[in-house]
Amino acid sequence: MPQTEGQLKQSGRLFAALAVLRFLARVDRELLTPDAAQNAKDSPEIRVRRVKGDLYEVLTAARRQSGGEHWKAASEVFRSIPGFLTAGPVPPGNINDDELAEHRAGYDAQLAEYREKYPGLLN
Repeated sequence: MPQTEGQLKQSGRLFAALAVLRFLARVDRELLTPDAAQNAKDSPEIRVRRVKGDLYEVLTAARRQSGGEHWKAASEVFRSIPGFLTAGPVPPGNINDDELAEHRAGYDAQLAEYREKYPGLLN
């Protein structure tokens, strides 16, 4: 992940990490996207809070249900989460279309990295 990324793009990457973690744990049957927000102008902070849930519960679900490759991927994704806050905290304010596009670009970039790193696990 480039160090020059801003908070919006990094918050999209964080959203992707949390969505992938939930998917690997089978908490969600489909991979959540930033576009699934109830309000199109919701802040990245609200979007991340919705997908985050209880991380302990998600991790224990991943360990219980997945095992093997899924558990290994889930634990690596979890350990990567602090790296998505290097530009600062997740932006709290509502966002416009351009800002949503930047947030979504971070999500797409991170999801592409995970799909390359864990082929077959995110289908």
